[in-house]
Amino acid sequence: MKALLIVDMLNDFVENWGALKVEGAKEIIPYIKTLKEKFEREDSPVIYLCDSHDKNDPEFKIWPAHCVEGTRGAEIVDELKPNKKDYVIKKKTYSGFFGTNLKELLDELKIDTVYITGVAMNICVHYTAADARMNGFKVVIPLRGVKGLTEEDEDYMRKQFKNILNVKLIIG
Repeated sequence: MKALLIVDMLNDFVENWGALKVEGAKEIIPYIKTLKEKFEREDSPVIYLCDSHDKNDPEFKIWPAHCVEGTRGAEIVDELKPNKKDYVIKKKTYSGFFGTNLKELLDELKIDTVYITGVAMNICVHYTAADARMNGFKVVIPLRGVKGLTEEDEDYMRKQFKNILNVKLIIG
């Protein structure tokens, strides 16, 4: 069985006013929305993985403050709001697995394959995909549904996903 993971499609990463905007993130919303609707029709789970930081998060020594819990920046973008059947998991770092119940939820739902979408391809998508593989899940990444910080990052990550993590990439 499969599940759709939507990583960090949050205002601070997507909106022009966001604290850590990923260029092009808005452009992947329609594709993710279509994929989400497909998973819903097939009765496959949709799981949101959302950065949710404390005000003094150690990550802010690396990155500007972003997705602080309780702020508008930490909210899922309006176009992709979850419905009642969807799962929302808050995370404190790059990987959706680290310090969360994602593995337990996937096991409980009898998931063996995760489709990963969202931002940033070379950070949170990457570390979530790597941990998914390390936990024995098959990983599929639809390239129209992810965005990296730069084109160079995206080129590098495509090679990493394919050659190192043995991730299935959907092109087009």
